[in-house]
Amino acid sequence: MNAIAVAIAASMLSFAMGFAIRRGTVCVVVAAQDLVVRRRPDKFIGFATAACWSGLLLVPLAWTAPAVFHLSPGYDQLIQAFLFGCLYGIGAWANQACGFGTLAHLTGGRLGYLLTLAGWVIGASFISKVYRPQQIPEPSLLATSPLAAIAAWLAFAAVCWWSWPRLRLLRRRSRWRKMLLGRARMRPFEAMLIIGIGGGLLYACAGSWTYLGLLSSYASQLVMHDFAPISPLPALLGTAMMIGGGLFAAVRSASFRLRGTNWRQGSRHLVGGTIMGLATQLIPGGNGVIIVYGLPSFAPHTLTAYFGMTLTLMLIFAATNYSRRA
Repeated sequence: MNAIAVAIAASMLSFAMGFAIRRGTVCVVVAAQDLVVRRRPDKFIGFATAACWSGLLLVPLAWTAPAVFHLSPGYDQLIQAFLFGCLYGIGAWANQACGFGTLAHLTGGRLGYLLTLAGWVIGASFISKVYRPQQIPEPSLLATSPLAAIAAWLAFAAVCWWSWPRLRLLRRRSRWRKMLLGRARMRPFEAMLIIGIGGGLLYACAGSWTYLGLLSSYASQLVMHDFAPISPLPALLGTAMMIGGGLFAAVRSASFRLRGTNWRQGSRHLVGGTIMGLATQLIPGGNGVIIVYGLPSFAPHTLTAYFGMTLTLMLIFAATNYSRRA
């Protein structure tokens, strides 16, 4: 019965995340463009808030139920993580969407992003074949030091308390009705609250359960011929429910429309997906894992990887914006 209850709860969280990703326009590429071109930092503030909401739950759960919930381990190859984070940023820019954004576009009917998934498998398979980094995971500081865990939790709580007034609309029943059944778009803080809490809990208890995690895992297993006896059902269920949530959001907002692509955009999706799949295997983890699991766990490699990713995107948009003005 407990396993069934956990599966139901995980399915609901996955569905809610898919809904929030589609309705809230959650994408680090869009966030970087908004910051550089439009001088609007609200999406990045939303990402930081999501990490804090995730940490607010993860840290006490990891201490009180360590057999079920785990904080992300860290790796000491910080320069490598930074460089591969930069590589991921280049891939996301080429693809015109990160992992979250790819799901949002796919569930809206943009079939060209299927090439992103194909590229993701190609990149993950290639790097698993030619390069196997010797990464030794180290437990999170928040899992070994009670003082650090308390200090971090207080910092998370302070940010969450600061962000609570920005979420006041979520306390209105009419707001939920408009978002679920109408065309009202989620604000960044609203979407990232759901993604931070839901994604953090799922990563902590179920590991890499998303559709991109599933693709990376099986691409690596195909190359290495190392098929683990672990059932793929949790990842498949999480993937299906997340896609279902995105499709529900697109259909209810009347924004679902099947669209193909041309060779130029298709090649960008394929190349961008290949680069992101390669980088994700090396960091390890994409921007979704980093935001809702790595950063709240104070995993050092995720901090440098995320910095490299966002810095690269900002430099690219700054350069392209300057060239357009010149």
